[in-house]
Amino acid sequence: MLKLTKAHVWKYKSIEDSSPVEVAGNVTVLVGKNESGKTAFLEALNKALPLGSASFDLVFDYPRKDYVQYRPRHEAKEYQNVVELTFALSKEMAEKINNEVFNGSKVLPEGHSFTRTTHYGNSNSIGFTFDKPAALAALKKPLDALEHADEVFAQETRIDEVIGKIEALQLPADSTLNVFAKEWRSRLSKAPNGWGFVDWHIWNEYLSGALPQFLYFDDYRLLQGKINLESLNQRKSNNQLSEADETALGLFDLAGITLQDLTSEEGYENSKAKLEAIGLTITRQVFEFWKQNQDSPGAPTLAVEFDVKADPKDQPPFNSGKNLYIRVKNLRHGVSVPFDQRSKGFIWFFSFMVWFSAIENRLGTEKDVVLLLDEPGLSLHALAQKDFLIYIDTLSKDRQIIYTTHSPFMVQSDHLDRVRVVEDHPKKGTTVTGELQGSSEDSLFPLQAALGYSVAQNLFIADKNVLVEGPADLILLLHMSSLLEQLGKKGLAEGIFVPVGGLDKLSTFIALLGANKLHLVVLHDRASKPHQGLESTVRQKLIERKRVLDYSLFRTPDNIETDLEDLFPEALYLEAFNSAYAKELGGNALTPSKLPKHPRMVERINQWLKKENINLLHDGGFNHYRVAQELLTKLTAASLGTSDVERFEKLFVRLNSALA
Repeated sequence: MLKLTKAHVWKYKSIEDSSPVEVAGNVTVLVGKNESGKTAFLEALNKALPLGSASFDLVFDYPRKDYVQYRPRHEAKEYQNVVELTFALSKEMAEKINNEVFNGSKVLPEGHSFTRTTHYGNSNSIGFTFDKPAALAALKKPLDALEHADEVFAQETRIDEVIGKIEALQLPADSTLNVFAKEWRSRLSKAPNGWGFVDWHIWNEYLSGALPQFLYFDDYRLLQGKINLESLNQRKSNNQLSEADETALGLFDLAGITLQDLTSEEGYENSKAKLEAIGLTITRQVFEFWKQNQDSPGAPTLAVEFDVKADPKDQPPFNSGKNLYIRVKNLRHGVSVPFDQRSKGFIWFFSFMVWFSAIENRLGTEKDVVLLLDEPGLSLHALAQKDFLIYIDTLSKDRQIIYTTHSPFMVQSDHLDRVRVVEDHPKKGTTVTGELQGSSEDSLFPLQAALGYSVAQNLFIADKNVLVEGPADLILLLHMSSLLEQLGKKGLAEGIFVPVGGLDKLSTFIALLGANKLHLVVLHDRASKPHQGLESTVRQKLIERKRVLDYSLFRTPDNIETDLEDLFPEALYLEAFNSAYAKELGGNALTPSKLPKHPRMVERINQWLKKENINLLHDGGFNHYRVAQELLTKLTAASLGTSDVERFEKLFVRLNSALA
């Protein structure tokens, strides 16, 4: 019922001043390079309001470069603030307070915020303000008809002053005003110094117990594949549990058994029934989200199995008493292996789900937590990270989650509003910001990669795709297809043109897209020699040779070097070139008579530019897309001859046949 809306950290390890960080209502993603301070930010939040026993330690946490200067202040109890958290009231909480304290008046609106600041002394201060005159008017409302009501409330803005006036009247003990004053006076006796009557009452009765606490998870809580139950029981009795132990106990909680159940002497059938129940419970929960080992949706090929037995021949401490063995069975092959011999990604995913589910079971449903995850799923395959994000979204329906990452697959491109960039500056230290435009390229790389992956996934929206080299091919072929259809000729019947960024990338795209069972045809420039990458994909049977076409097939004579530009009338293409670069050419227009000899128009223009010492691009040549855009304005039925139209119709008929 309280939402964390903002967090601000000062003087914690690499952080001088993080700046106020807006926290999303569901999931917040902290993106940054290694050693940028992402973990430090999460640690600071966790120590400010931990579910466990974490706290700030001056020696280990305060920035070392300022430690000597600050220590005298600390010893004098002039503590440095370290974390300020801002919380907002939910609609339900605001209504509850307004109804129960302010007699239904809307003194506190939905979203009304307050702050909780923690300093290096590990105590806290609350910043809570509201409209005091409105609050006083709301408290007076049910007393309006009483004698003396206007008198005691007149010109006062504080409830303690009103109470003082009522007490001075020495009214009968059972009078309504006196009962009102006595009730609020009793609340004053509980209020610490500096608190107002109403402020303290709202904080003490409604807000303090509703604060969500931070729950922090990292790799130290990974579950072990073999657990000595006697040693675990001793550590539990001595309050010496490790974080891995906590996860193991969480496993028992999740399965609904106790450590004593596993160590007790009982019949075989009872023990076996409990162990199988554990396995079924865990398998069902984990494989609801782990989709990487499934023959079909909902049919996992792995199952988790448990066994308890003694092994006197094992190494200490496993040679004393009973051990719990956790194994993962491959149902497809009928073979099981120890849990800790599975992939690190599976171990992490399994451990996290067990740990968190167990924590929730212990807390019950009433306690709100904010989940802090440090580099979750780092060892997961990209598709498994996608599975984990689905789990994250499921968890975030009931709680807020903040996690750090530098993996592009842990950033959802349709939720970039959740992202905060973490950077470590030489002078300012670690800062956290939601303003992406001022961040470095290195820090933004995961976001760029996530967007690139999203574009790649959404680009191929058709079952049938014609891969071309660049955007100039794309716009010219689309235009010619439309023009031919207007003339009653054959254009591209089905599919889409996909520019891949050059001939060298075609073979990579074929391999990637072929795996998605898409129909692919390649249409590329013809060079003097066959492209080895394309030839290799044909030899490997990644694509049939009949689906690899080049522009020379539609030119007379064929089998010579040919670009798309060579299929257009020479004079028309030069007209487009001169128009596109009129300013740069400065009147030195290129005519057919000036062109050097070569099969390819593009190369002829490049040679002429070099001869005339005209630099249109830094590395020579010219922008094909710029000329293609100009050519579009000139490509009409009137500007093309019959042979040109027939040439392009032949091209599209061949494409349609190859795509069929």
